[in-house]
Amino acid sequence: MTDVSSAKPSWKEVLSILCAVVPASFVIGGGLLSAGGRDKQLDENTRRIEALERADAAKTELLTKIDGRTIRIETKLEMMVPVKEARP
Repeated sequence: MTDVSSAKPSWKEVLSILCAVVPASFVIGGGLLSAGGRDKQLDENTRRIEALERADAAKTELLTKIDGRTIRIETKLEMMVPVKEARP
């Protein structure tokens, strides 16, 4: 019938299999590690952007308050100083 030999694979066959499997595992592992690094960098960038947006909102609020105070001061000064008529 069929002759199935149960001989061990030669060292060349084992070496060729290892040469195919080891680099493939490094490529897959490197891809997984770099994806994790990208996720960490994305989270860090998101955190930093949110902090900058909060700081910008606080500065905008402060500038709005300063503008309101400046307008009130200018109004008081205009009321204190008489308006001079323009000379022809």
